[in-house]
Amino acid sequence: MAKIFKNRKDVAYFDYKDFKTLQRYVNVYGQIETRKKTGLTESQQKHLSAAIKKARHIALLPFVSNN
Repeated sequence: MAKIFKNRKDVAYFDYKDFKTLQRYVNVYGQIETRKKTGLTESQQKHLSAAIKKARHIALLPFVSNN
């Protein structure tokens, strides 16, 4: 497993309106990537998942992929 961002410590805030960035943290099945794969801290991962869920609810990101 390769991390998406190695030692990514400078992420201050995940904006739910920035769906291009959030798509990088979602796999091909529409699932949020784990902390092991993203390399984020626990609090950053919580903010990321909240932003992805908010973006899904306002239809910027799909809930599932179209495979």
